This record gives sequence, C-alpha cells and structure tokens, in this order.
Amino acid sequence: MPPMQAYSQALNHLLCAVGDPVAELRDITPGHPEFHQARMLRAAAGVLAKIPETFPAIAQAIRPTDAQPVPPQARAHFAAAEAWLAGNPVLAAESYASILNKWPRDLLALRLAQSCYFFLGWHEQLCTVVDAVMPAWQRDETDFGYVLAMASFAHAENGDAAYAEALGRQALAREPSCPMGVHAVAHAIAESGRTRDGARWMRDQDAHWATQSRMRTHNAWHLAMFDAEAGNYESALSILDDWLLPASTKSPLDACDAVALLWRLVTDGVEDAGRWSRISDAFEHILTPGFWSYVDLHAALAHLSARKPERVQRLTQAIERSAMGDNYAALRARHITRPALRALAAWSEGRHGEAAALLSDLQPVLGDVGGSRIQLEVFNSIEREALLRERLPQCGLPALRSAKAPAPRPIAWHHPVLQAA
Repeated sequence: MPPMQAYSQALNHLLCAVGDPVAELRDITPGHPEFHQARMLRAAAGVLAKIPETFPAIAQAIRPTDAQPVPPQARAHFAAAEAWLAGNPVLAAESYASILNKWPRDLLALRLAQSCYFFLGWHEQLCTVVDAVMPAWQRDETDFGYVLAMASFAHAENGDAAYAEALGRQALAREPSCPMGVHAVAHAIAESGRTRDGARWMRDQDAHWATQSRMRTHNAWHLAMFDAEAGNYESALSILDDWLLPASTKSPLDACDAVALLWRLVTDGVEDAGRWSRISDAFEHILTPGFWSYVDLHAALAHLSARKPERVQRLTQAIERSAMGDNYAALRARHITRPALRALAAWSEGRHGEAAALLSDLQPVLGDVGGSRIQLEVFNSIEREALLRERLPQCGLPALRSAKAPAPRPIAWHHPVLQAA
C-alpha cells in the first residue's frame, strides 16, 4: 500500500467502526512518513474505548520520540490524549474542540471531541462541534459523509429526530456499509418513537451492521430494544442471549446494554432465567469502578437484580474511595453515583417512595453520567415505577406494567456543579 494511503484507510475504518485500524498501522514505525498520524490514531482508539484498561496503550502512543519533528496538529492531539490520561475529560474534550478551531477538517479530532462530550454527558456540545465545522466541507466530498453521520447522531441526541434521520440517510447514501451511519439513523428513529419502523430499518440494514464491527453488538441492542417495545419478546431475548450476554464478558459497555434490555424485558413480565446473574458476573470480572458513573450504575442495577449484596457492597466501597479524590471522576462519584446507588438500593429493598424521591432529585444531573438519552431511560423508568408502587401499594405488578410511560423528561446536560470541574 502506498505510504499516504495507510493512515487514510485506517482512519476511515475507525470512523465507520469496522476492522482493526490499530493493527492496520502496525508496520508504521519511526521514520515512516505517516508515523505521527499513526500515533494519533493509536491514542485515539484508546480514548474512544472509554475504559481505563486502554491507558497504557494511550501512554505508549503519545510517548515522546526523537525520530522526527512532531507537527503542531499531532502535538495538539497528543496533549488532548494526555488530558484524558490525567483524568480530566473536560480538558480533553475542550482540547479536541480547540483542534477543530484551527483545523476544522480534522475528522479524527471531531470524532474524539464528540466521544469525550458523550462521556461527559454534554450532548449540546455534540452539535456545537460538528455544526461549526460543516462550512469547511464541500457537500460532494467523499469524507463529508462521516461529518453527516456524526451530525446525525448529535442532533438525535438533542431531540431533533427528523433532521437527524435526514442527515443519517444522506450519510448512508454515500457509504451504505458504514455501521456508524446505520447507528445514527437507528437513534433518530428511536427518538421519534417509531418502534416498528426502527425494527424494520435495522433488519433491512442487517448486511451493513451485523459484520465485524465494533458497533455490531450495540446495533443489535437497538434492534432488540425496538423489538421489546413492539412486544416481540422472543426476538429480543434471542439477541440478548446470542449477542449481548457473550459480549458482556468482554466489554462493560455491552454489559450496560444487556442491563437496559433485560430490565425492559422483565418489566414486561419476561422471566430473567438467571440472566441477571450472568450480567452481574460479567461486571464483577471486567469493571473498574469509579471511572465512569454510567457504567457503575448499570453494574449496581445488575448486582441488585441478581441479589448479590456482597458485590453491591464492594462497588459502593469503591465509589466511596473514588469520591475522596480531586478529579472529575471524584466529582461525579460525589454528586451522581453515590446518591444514585442509594436510590437503587432503596428501590431493591422496597422503599419505593424514598427511591422515587432520590431519583427525582437526581434529574438535574442525571444526564451528566454520560451515555445517550435512550440508554439513561432505564433509570427514568425505575423512578416512574417506584412512584407508581408508592402511590398504588395494593396494585399488582401486571397493573403497573400496563401503565403507559410518559415521554422522558428533558435532561439538564450542563449542570453547573459538574461543569466547574
């Protein structure tokens, strides 16, 4: 492969979430014309993973080298990755956004800025960064499709489902086999509440996402959630058993999706048949508590649902230790994870009024755990059901399940306390 094509192809694969972009650059060593671009992408893959286990790989990628001078753009990328390593995701996000101010056509920086803002739960910024770089692109450029896909997801997360879907379909018209584009449209359809359309869409696009993609399992989760909402429980359970549960043993994010899907199913009366224990086991083996509140809370729900009090206690103790720090993770632990754990414990112990009150109090900051609005719906549903049980203590669970859930409340994505970190 000619030298100037290696990084470009690896970047395209990273943006589409296909293949192994890092492995594709393994032969690019000091002295190669694309050496620093390869370093940027290796660090980027670690940041995008959103797990502390990738920190050594990030540190290795950005380690200073005397092989050749480092261009300013690469230096800026390494500084942003270093902020991520230092436990300062706010600085990392702002650093990647700053790169876009100077180099608005930097697709890698755009993807990383959005990833960091997603981790923070600052979803308005997802739109801000992508909308700002749009004028730097001509619509007939091939790579503009990646910008469209990122814009689609951003606007779906901010509630503009129709515009988001239009953007996503434009992106896929350029590159139909991009799993990230399929995912963006799935999010837009989910935001619009068109459950059956969503299930049809995912099945029609099966050949484009059910491949060797890092988004493969998450896209399957979207299909399963559409099926669950439509009452197609057999299909949703099949996806849970065949896709999500096996993936949960390797990825905490896939385990979170498994939690959300199983919670949705058991709320409708489907038997868990030992699945809660399997998800709890997965978290027990792969979770590093205190890094990301979003994952910690899903792990807690799995442990509580599996009736594993000793695991809940260990997780709670780990969060207490994390809360004693002075970094952003500690701030989230104090203001979100710790009170949310109390709310989930109250729920599991039948103290429904207390659980509903605690979860209601958390609403202004709940979005700051990160994750998507759709993924956070599991906690909103717990609050609603806790409130129903408190108000109607004599009603059986089937009566509660038949109650129509209201639309999710708007989330205050930028809470002043957490922005101050």
